[in-house]
Amino acid sequence: MKLKDLAEKRTELWRLRPHLAPNNEKEIREFIKSAGFCYTYHISRDTIPSLTQTISGTHTPKTHLLFSDTDPFREMLDETFRVYSKQKLFIEVGIFGKHPVIVYRDVFSRLYRIAGKEVRGGSIRRRKRNTNIEKAVLSFLDERGPAGRREIRASVFSNFGKDPGTLTKVLESLSRQLKIIRTRRADEIQIAWLTPEKWNARLCEESSNIDLSETIEYLIIRFLSISIASSRKSLKRFFQHVIPFDIMDYHLNSLIQRGLVVTDTELIIDGKRALKIR
Repeated sequence: MKLKDLAEKRTELWRLRPHLAPNNEKEIREFIKSAGFCYTYHISRDTIPSLTQTISGTHTPKTHLLFSDTDPFREMLDETFRVYSKQKLFIEVGIFGKHPVIVYRDVFSRLYRIAGKEVRGGSIRRRKRNTNIEKAVLSFLDERGPAGRREIRASVFSNFGKDPGTLTKVLESLSRQLKIIRTRRADEIQIAWLTPEKWNARLCEESSNIDLSETIEYLIIRFLSISIASSRKSLKRFFQHVIPFDIMDYHLNSLIQRGLVVTDTELIIDGKRALKIR
């Protein structure tokens, strides 16, 4: 397989053609389930699909912005986001960096197994000690449930006298730690934040019973399945806030030794031969 072949395979798998695009919210939901990971918006140098591109069935980027009110795909996107509140099958997380990533529930449970506050045996990363204002935001969301930026600022920041930019930094920091996640309010499709435990307490509890090694290997294989092929560098870059590099190397080498991940003899990514699942 060469880069051109990889691009063609991703176009088909990610449904980036008008005749491949999902036709309704149910098909969108099935796509998210099969993908496991997808960006909400188009991201350059992408190695996983973006939801806005899949819905529109095109490579045309929809960077950072949702469809306009007159866009025919807007209704499907809105209805998809309503599923966040109704069925709790998938959610937006900020643990991968500044760009929101939608993950299906099986992926979320593994992420929570690694980073969640209630996991047995602790996190594989040293947990960040939160500032007083971060603790105040967490306490408010634990008690209040889903809340938008304006509500958080009015209820929490009035006690701290912080400037508006501080709230953005606090939300980004907590999202990176998976201590809060993004949702969309069912009535008005606006971004709100809540704690994972408030979103799906049962799923958080069940994830504590998942084996940690199985968790890491599952995430690697799930990522390679939707990216089709990737480099070790790309894998590390995507999971850098979740899995330390040495632990990633250990489990990736184990998967390679067992033949579950193989090297493509022709495909070169990031200057080295690409990895894919058998």
